[in-house]
Amino acid sequence: MQIGANQKSERVVAFVPVRLSSSRLPEKHFRHIGDKTILEWLIHNLKTCKQLDDIVIATAAETENEPLKDFARQQKIPLFWYEGDINHVTTRLRLAAEYHKADICLLISGDCPLVYGPAVDLLIEEFRKSPLADILWISANEYGEPSALEGVLISRLRAWQTADDLADRPELKEHQFPLFWTRPELFSGHQTSLPANLYIRKHRFSVDTWADLEFMNTIHGRLAEQNQVFELPQALQLLRSDADLFKINEHVHQRKLIDETYKVLFIIDAGDSFGFGHLMRSLELARQLTELKGWSATFAVDDKEAAQYLRHQGEKTVCTTFQRPTRAEHQSNTTDIATLLPEYDLLVIDIYDQRNIASGWRQKLDSSIPVAVIDNRLPWTAEADLLISPSVVVPIEQQHDHNRAGRHLHGKDYLILRREIRRLKQSPREKNLDLLIYLHHQDQRLQLKKFAKKNNLNALILDSFTDDLPLHMAAAKLFISGFGISFYEALALGTFPVCLPDSQAHYKDALSFYKAFNLAPFILDPEQNIDSIILPLLQQNKRQIPMCEDGTPRIVSALSTLINGTKG
Repeated sequence: MQIGANQKSERVVAFVPVRLSSSRLPEKHFRHIGDKTILEWLIHNLKTCKQLDDIVIATAAETENEPLKDFARQQKIPLFWYEGDINHVTTRLRLAAEYHKADICLLISGDCPLVYGPAVDLLIEEFRKSPLADILWISANEYGEPSALEGVLISRLRAWQTADDLADRPELKEHQFPLFWTRPELFSGHQTSLPANLYIRKHRFSVDTWADLEFMNTIHGRLAEQNQVFELPQALQLLRSDADLFKINEHVHQRKLIDETYKVLFIIDAGDSFGFGHLMRSLELARQLTELKGWSATFAVDDKEAAQYLRHQGEKTVCTTFQRPTRAEHQSNTTDIATLLPEYDLLVIDIYDQRNIASGWRQKLDSSIPVAVIDNRLPWTAEADLLISPSVVVPIEQQHDHNRAGRHLHGKDYLILRREIRRLKQSPREKNLDLLIYLHHQDQRLQLKKFAKKNNLNALILDSFTDDLPLHMAAAKLFISGFGISFYEALALGTFPVCLPDSQAHYKDALSFYKAFNLAPFILDPEQNIDSIILPLLQQNKRQIPMCEDGTPRIVSALSTLINGTKG
């Protein structure tokens, strides 16, 4: 596109509303799909349009949005910096259109990377033929399927002005001209259609959550393997040939004009002696709260590696702890939990299961905010509103006060399986790794390294968390570790877990685990001959391994009930 090359009588401008403070996926516009960010894909596609006079990014005056200034300069396009109320989206867009002297205004959602230039040109040409029309509507096809050109709405400036003037309630200001749909009689519409290959069953083509980003990256990767470009027609053809791709993000909640959205604070013990099991488990729960309910999550951690990982995954983080001193390197930027809580609607605590807390802790927190505790059986949890045990090792005698109906969720129905595990479970891998060993103690690792070498076994030994752990686990025959969340992941992937406990508590938990799944207790004693346990297990190629299913949606439902009961 050559800016200003269009000499038609009506000036046509595409406006891309962007704010980098998205609650569900912060800075989503700068998340990558292949080698480009979402916003780069979008602007690249718009620049192919021959009917556009200009492209404008419309943002609000927030510190978080400062990077958009550099982006706009790099792309050589204007940036409209709105100094008014950050929630007044209709006014921001209306003033941007007036400032840039637009006659025909294209509203292009900033999170739709598959906007297709040739289709946009067709729509503009069609709209020009109806000078009396306020809005251009795209009809469904003969089968009732909608157009897949998501995030594109073409109107005349007068329609934006009317919709902004009449937006007399917050929800009518905070969204992109909802009055077009709630009061259609106020606007003159013109119907048109697009080529048949741009229609498909109703689905999400915008990126609001991590699942949406995975969906787009999967499509990009598959098209790249076939030497095809990442464009809408090619993406739709791929989806028609492999409908399973829809499953990646078809569960994501589509926010409504008026929607109950809540903010959840997760406090996690992570890093060093705590490991990363708590973080990974709560990350999956947080993502499903976002995807199934549209809620937003913030993670409180005081480990540098954990914070970096969460930010890389698109999660918002703060530095605080629960009932323990903050690590020395973070003490200067720690926020007190009591100061944080008023911003949130729910507190979820997922801390080391052997860390006891003094009674009366709940009285120090905001009593109006419900509290859920994950996987901890010590007496202090009785003060929480809900105890969630995503495991099978909770003895009845330790359930404390939570025996009252609805206050304690536990058992196989409430296991949390990460999406990486669920996907690998659906596509089993060749078991070409004899042993996957994940242990924190060096002497244990050395002992098993010698054992593997002596018996000529293919072994991978890890001493810390790695993103590749699910892949290695899927390829392993046996998984040797101290007892933890990964034992359930191993079962889900058809890998037999063997316990080398690092505490008496983990020894007891492992016994309960094997009993619950009707398995013999394979628990190693460093003093015994481990050959007699591991070698026979490796030779049992046809072992029956129990199945594990994801129960996170049940936990999401329970948290929804908890928070709505409190708000009610």
